[in-house]
Amino acid sequence: MPCYAISGVTSYELPACEASEPLYVRNNGPDILVVSPASGQTIGASASISLSPNDCMLINPIGTDWVLIMQPTDTLAISQIGYATGTGGSVTQITSVNTAVTLNKPCGKITMFAHDFSNNDIQSFQFNNSFIKEDDIIVTNIRSGSNKLNSQVDAVADGNCNITIADLHNQSTGVITVVINYAVIKGDS
Repeated sequence: MPCYAISGVTSYELPACEASEPLYVRNNGPDILVVSPASGQTIGASASISLSPNDCMLINPIGTDWVLIMQPTDTLAISQIGYATGTGGSVTQITSVNTAVTLNKPCGKITMFAHDFSNNDIQSFQFNNSFIKEDDIIVTNIRSGSNKLNSQVDAVADGNCNITIADLHNQSTGVITVVINYAVIKGDS
């Protein structure tokens, strides 16, 4: 069985599952290592697995996906909780505050179309993201824009969710550009 000891990098892409054999992957550090499958494949139904320094996993190719045989012993980073630097992305909404956006990253920022939120204004848009599954928890917060606004996520489904931004104070914000941070937390129910 091949053993991949990875060091000095923060990301590693596995070979394609087809015609592969079981693999043992170890992070020799010093940073968090994000292990990703080839395009269109998953690892244990996830888009990637984060390995802390000195952590390892055993995976087996089944069909077109990798199955975890031995889970990482520590799925949280030693020095941080969350995603490694370079994992996220950004997208800018065009046309209106209700226009759907797509960003296939597990975390990142969404820059909304400029809008005047006033008098209890509530605006929603669809967020398309291949990392989102219906059991996941999508966390959002308003990075910049106005402290009069609130963000909410609902209608979580495989590949998308709805994000709603609402004015809480019955006062106009003026035309502003709201920037939202988000992170996908994997769930199972």
